[in-house]
Amino acid sequence: MSHTKLIIAGDLFPMPCNYDAFSAGDIKTLFGEKLCALFASADFRICNFEGCFTDHDTPAEKAGPNIKAPVRTLHAIKSLGIDYATLGNTHSMDYGPQGFSDTCRALDANGIGWFGWGENASSRRNSVTLTHQNRRITLYNTTEQLENKPDEDQPGVNLYDEYRVCEELKALKQSCDTLIVLYHGGIENSHFHSNVMCRRFHRMADSGADVVISQHTHAVGSQEHYHNAYLLYGQGNFCFHFRKDVTPLLAEGLVLELDITKEGLTVRPHRILRTTLGCIYDEEQDLKDFYERSKTHDMLLNGDKEASDLFNKAYNRDIQQWARLFFYAFRGKNPADDEQKKRLNEAEYVRYLKHAYSKQQILAMQMFLCSEEFNEIGTRLIANLLKEYETEEQ
Repeated sequence: MSHTKLIIAGDLFPMPCNYDAFSAGDIKTLFGEKLCALFASADFRICNFEGCFTDHDTPAEKAGPNIKAPVRTLHAIKSLGIDYATLGNTHSMDYGPQGFSDTCRALDANGIGWFGWGENASSRRNSVTLTHQNRRITLYNTTEQLENKPDEDQPGVNLYDEYRVCEELKALKQSCDTLIVLYHGGIENSHFHSNVMCRRFHRMADSGADVVISQHTHAVGSQEHYHNAYLLYGQGNFCFHFRKDVTPLLAEGLVLELDITKEGLTVRPHRILRTTLGCIYDEEQDLKDFYERSKTHDMLLNGDKEASDLFNKAYNRDIQQWARLFFYAFRGKNPADDEQKKRLNEAEYVRYLKHAYSKQQILAMQMFLCSEEFNEIGTRLIANLLKEYETEEQ
């Protein structure tokens, strides 16, 4: 029986700790024998490149980290056999238009296809179609919005816009046998996802997607079999050593093996474990927690209150990690905050920031975040203010 095998990995990007191994093409040291064999067994191999491949050193101005790697580090990625990579992510514009063009040239020179990104808002390469054994498999990439929005004279990603994305998926499904969506979004460092994300995945599946995979979260989430589609809410990292401290969330990831035959599609998750320089295949394949979360998710969708309470409690716990950054960002310049930061421990400082606002201020923040009208007003006001800063700097 003819079949097509795809291997889909999560976030992959060289970091200073493993630049030498990547540059030397040392995939056995980086990934181990068994993981290399798994990749070699596939007809196509896909991953997400979480950064820019450039030798230039001018980062874009942004609040978060700017991630890049030397072009020479593509040696190991090519040796591993990566055929296609998604570039629609939250770090693709970390080094501006120069980083964009450098990355595209480097991937093209190494024979690695890419999608989810484009030179401007009108020329994005949102998808790629693979042909094998007389079957057509389309890969589609879309991402949440950060500092990556394209314009008519600015490169950027394929931002998720529900109406447009779902219409594009419907059209693509008409001309392919299998449609796979690689979605870059979700809550970072959390096993759990929001109701918004669940509805979003269901709509993409209803629009023709056979598989929808969430990357970006840096944590393994849960899976769902929705009608005839396979949904994965959080694939975790493949090889992304951005943080030196290895938390339980960062210690594992999933590599998906997709086997496509005329009878249909089967998906097998493989658990991988982080090492000092890379990642290896988990010989025990301990997926108990993953399947337990997936069971809880299914019970939640079926109206089980206990499962809903458990899921929401864990979700609320995980998003607390963002409390300090969130409340600090809304404070503006405040010398008193800096003094308190020196005096208080982490938990006390977060508590201080939370209670530094009046209830009326918190209600105003909620209005700007939750109201579609005020969300757009706030976004535009901030964009205009940033332009003022740029003018003053010139």
